[in-house]
Amino acid sequence: MYIIPEIKSFKEGQKREISGCKFVFDEGIDERIVKLCEKLPTGDTEVSFDIGNGEGEGYKILFGDSIKIVAPSAKGAFYGVQTLRQIVKNGYYDVEEIEDAPDFEARGFYYDITRGRVQTLDTLKKLVDDMAYYKLNMLQLYVEHTFPFKEYEGIYQKFDYMTPEETMELDKYCQENFVELVPSLSCFGHLYELLQSEKYKQYCELENYEPQAIYWAERMAHHTIDVSNPQSIEIIKSLIDQYSPLFTSNKFNICCDETFDLGNGKNAGKDKGRLYVDFVKQVIAHVKSKGKIAMMWGDVINQHPELIDEFDDDVIFMSWGYSPNEKPDMVYKFRDAKRTQYVCPGVSNWTSLIEMPHSSVPNITKMTQYGYESGAVGVLNTCWGDYGQISPIQACMYGMIYGAHRSWRATSECPYFDKAIDLLHYGYEGGADIVKRIAKAHRCCYWYSLLVKYSNEKFANDRMKLWHEPSPDEYNEAFAEIEELIPYLMGTTWENESARRALLVVAEGVEIMIAMLMSRTTGEKIGVNLTDAEEWLKKYKELYLEESKMGELKEFIVVFYELAQKYLK
Repeated sequence: MYIIPEIKSFKEGQKREISGCKFVFDEGIDERIVKLCEKLPTGDTEVSFDIGNGEGEGYKILFGDSIKIVAPSAKGAFYGVQTLRQIVKNGYYDVEEIEDAPDFEARGFYYDITRGRVQTLDTLKKLVDDMAYYKLNMLQLYVEHTFPFKEYEGIYQKFDYMTPEETMELDKYCQENFVELVPSLSCFGHLYELLQSEKYKQYCELENYEPQAIYWAERMAHHTIDVSNPQSIEIIKSLIDQYSPLFTSNKFNICCDETFDLGNGKNAGKDKGRLYVDFVKQVIAHVKSKGKIAMMWGDVINQHPELIDEFDDDVIFMSWGYSPNEKPDMVYKFRDAKRTQYVCPGVSNWTSLIEMPHSSVPNITKMTQYGYESGAVGVLNTCWGDYGQISPIQACMYGMIYGAHRSWRATSECPYFDKAIDLLHYGYEGGADIVKRIAKAHRCCYWYSLLVKYSNEKFANDRMKLWHEPSPDEYNEAFAEIEELIPYLMGTTWENESARRALLVVAEGVEIMIAMLMSRTTGEKIGVNLTDAEEWLKKYKELYLEESKMGELKEFIVVFYELAQKYLK
């Protein structure tokens, strides 16, 4: 049977077909379990429950002519039903008993709704459904200016935003699926929109800063708040006060990562470690006054390990790293300091139309193993939106689901993973392989690569640097691959039609990007013209608006079309 996450242990038994279930519920059973059971087709196989009143997410399933789900808690039983849903999808069971439990207490997905697109509430609910199906239990949405904070008046309207009502409704929906919605808010660095505004630019570390690259690049690198101004902490407190009450979670992610500008402007010459810790401690104290446990990214304090002990014992540090060859240094520092931590790998979708499994799979594998060996309590798998969040959510699901597997089974290779995701998510044999093939072709034409040329010409500098300049042979090989995939995708039928359609639009976009970069690099035109780009932008816009609000779609279309006009005419 193909089950994700891979179950921990089982006893083989007689093979029996199963097409649906007939549930027997005890009085007082948790309504969330009843509601989940309604998602299974009706059939002759009787299913009963033995649920305790304790804690824990483990469960057993006992098989015979009938099935019994045994769990110490409603949450464990909920996950037992999710496994049963996947068994029904397989169409049979050949086991006598399954016993399962997670390796990590917290198993999360982190999605960026700031740097490009703001997903609709319906899309986010569907994401929660998928997360629960694969036994994830935490969702965080990255927010800077995409919420109606009073400080961002006149700013958030320009980018679209998630309303307080939507946030509270999503929180309720998460609770119905045993998912904890944790607020995540920039509280130190990454305050570009706020600190570029006329009203608040006086609180920026960099005085009178003028952009030197395209907007998306500037937003990634700047700005950090001026910690020497006593009003700065009051601004951050206000943001927290407005956001915190919307969530039932007892946690609050204050972020406080990548404070690139700290000590490089108004606080030049001061000890950067001291500046950082003193300000963050004030943020943490305010979060605690709201009855929340502070979470924070570990990259900055990782550079000042001698100061870690100044933070309260209950602070949760998030050790992140996204390389396929990621080292365990940050994880080990927090382990050695005996601090509570989550490990945070990523799906490697940023700057691309699609995730990159060649990078995300080894990254997620290494980070979860480091965390498991070091006693980390959680995994938070990230999906960032650098440079416009141009990848559809259906083009990020391979990494999300692989992260769910490794969050549950940190040391399991799951050799059948691709076959399982084909059955359970894509609904097409070979879906995972298509994702990998599109990603391989896209490696020579990242969206970032086009933006480098665009930005450097606009600003008459070379501030942005290419990661890699592919050879003509690499371009030709990638183009041939994508040219083969597009008609193939057009001619297939998937159970998950939204995934097939999204991947087709992505593949067509990759084809155009390859053509643009080949033209820029070699001057060679390869059968893709400006009309093709115009038609693709219409398809992309339609797909985008099906899952997201307008966000920064217009800005993407303008830049993409300018590049197409230049390289495809």
